[in-house]
Amino acid sequence: MTVHKVEAAICTHQGYVRKRNQDWTQVEGELGVVALADGMGGHRSGEVASRVAVEAALTDLLPTQREDTADGMQSLLRVGHAVEVANKALLDMCTVHPELSGMGTTVVLAMFREGRVYYAHVGDSRLYRVRFGRVRRLTRDHSLIQRMIDDGVFLNRSEAREAGIRDNVLTRSLGMQRQADVDVGDALLQPRDTYLICSDGLHGLIPDAEIARILRDPDGDLEAQARALIDAALGAGGRDNVSAILARPQVDDVDLV
Repeated sequence: MTVHKVEAAICTHQGYVRKRNQDWTQVEGELGVVALADGMGGHRSGEVASRVAVEAALTDLLPTQREDTADGMQSLLRVGHAVEVANKALLDMCTVHPELSGMGTTVVLAMFREGRVYYAHVGDSRLYRVRFGRVRRLTRDHSLIQRMIDDGVFLNRSEAREAGIRDNVLTRSLGMQRQADVDVGDALLQPRDTYLICSDGLHGLIPDAEIARILRDPDGDLEAQARALIDAALGAGGRDNVSAILARPQVDDVDLV
């Protein structure tokens, strides 16, 4: 069993408009697991939602990384199950604390093992892979604007925005329904890959081409690159909380055989 440890950097900022930072990030580098959530809700409930979701998901998932029995399909199921556990944790908390009712969160969860990255997500926070200076988005937003593009109503985001469709209207989030609708996926790792997990405060303001430019050096300092991403989002207006995790799995060719 190969668990890929990750070298990682986290950078977050509340932005210039929001009064609080409702993003929550966590990295378990030795176990090759990273998570990010972007909370929603009045008062302090958004930041509660994001924290509870990440903590519940990792509590459920981390034992998988300590075992040597999970094959590829089991790993995929387990990362999805962890997000379902996070959803239940939010609903249970609202039952105990009704003042938190209405809170919700996005989430992206990724684990690195057996030469692959396994991931699950709900909402519009994203997971990107950067390989040889090229950026590929691995997740697909659960948002109204993405759905309307997929349905052919609009050709692209610019056209949808001109029609008045806002980027931040979600079609899925955790904490809103008893049954979570979770997307899962996996992809092969290669040496020198870098993975970016970010909230919409980043990707909503920085185009993928700019992300690729900042992360073009596969051996670059992750802390400096993470800070550069956040600075770019702030420089573009900083309208929302903005968070980024950069994770570089420790993998070589022998791990991929």
